[in-house]
Amino acid sequence: MLNFVLIANPENRRVDFLQQALTHFNLPPATVVDYADLISGKQNLAQFNTPNTIIRFDSPEKNFDIDKAIIAAGFNVSDNGEHQRISPGEAMELEFDKGRILYSRQWYLGWRYLLQKWESQLTPLQGDFMNHPQDIAVMFDKPACHERFSRHNIPVPHSLGKIHNYEHLREQMQTQGIERVFVKLSHGSAASGVVAYRVNSRLESAITTVERVRENGETLLYNSRKISHYTHHEEIADIINILTAEGVQVEEWLPKAHLQGCGFDVRVVVINGEAQHIVVRLGKSPMTNLHLGNERGDTEEFLAKIDAENWEMMKRTCEQAAALFPNSLYCGVDLLILPDWKTHAILEINAFGDLLPGILWNGMDTYTSEVKAILGRDKVDKEDKVDKVDKVDKVDKVDKGDYSPIIH
Repeated sequence: MLNFVLIANPENRRVDFLQQALTHFNLPPATVVDYADLISGKQNLAQFNTPNTIIRFDSPEKNFDIDKAIIAAGFNVSDNGEHQRISPGEAMELEFDKGRILYSRQWYLGWRYLLQKWESQLTPLQGDFMNHPQDIAVMFDKPACHERFSRHNIPVPHSLGKIHNYEHLREQMQTQGIERVFVKLSHGSAASGVVAYRVNSRLESAITTVERVRENGETLLYNSRKISHYTHHEEIADIINILTAEGVQVEEWLPKAHLQGCGFDVRVVVINGEAQHIVVRLGKSPMTNLHLGNERGDTEEFLAKIDAENWEMMKRTCEQAAALFPNSLYCGVDLLILPDWKTHAILEINAFGDLLPGILWNGMDTYTSEVKAILGRDKVDKEDKVDKVDKVDKVDKVDKGDYSPIIH
């Protein structure tokens, strides 16, 4: 019998989805380890390092106390020194300010450090990970993902390289002949700190999830579900300078194919190497994230409109992107399709991109499909072991020598 251990914020709805999937297969419920207890040292993962144990790290999202603890953990991690830093004490004293973008780079350094620490508690691993800590860390690093995809010939938007500030961005756009770009926080998620920026001889414009607030002579940036449109140079420069100080990925802003009168992209969940669940995300703005008020497109209409051969090619691209993280069972891939409905590019890969309530594939939601894949792997492993034992037994019956047979 497999035992599942889930590291999560217990109040998060993701926990219930996994428990329901386990119940579907008559498996015992997962042991839930609270991120708070793990970060504070009240719990250690070493106690769960046993055979037949499956360990799943889930998103630490929507918990400000956990965010503060992760920021605090990043204080002593060495880095290039370009971003803001606050001490652990200052981090823990931060007051909740809904939507405010805070210490993105230090948060990531803390998150990566903690993942490495928890992995070390499970070394050598006797069970298995659903999503490997090292893979999670890379998937949270947009420049690193883009570089990995490019190196393996996965189609991605053109990157402008490391951008230091607003003036550097303008310089690189002019040098590279690009008028439209997406500026994304290197370690943002859920469209945090995303700016669709364009500039030419006639206009300058930034369409963004970022709300700029001036308070006591200081600029504060907030994530907002209401899309803002900035056209004043000073405001745009201020926003981009603050974002670039935390690290950004800047890519060419590619045109999207249209469906139901909107530009769209597709979230594709790859599980066990196979592109399965999909959601068509219709964009009322350049950002298509559903929590921004965008709607799910008609999947049947999408599949009817796209050429079957092209769609198979796009799914293979998503599977190839996921295969670059071979130690993780699943991921969410954001796929952009250009107006010719053939050319495509991978926009992002998401370690926790499987939260698609109500989306089924072969009658199963993402969590159920993931558990089924694990059970299938476990069955194959056991059959493989039985097969090897059988081969050894047959060789032993033929050869009564003193040496052990070598099985190939």
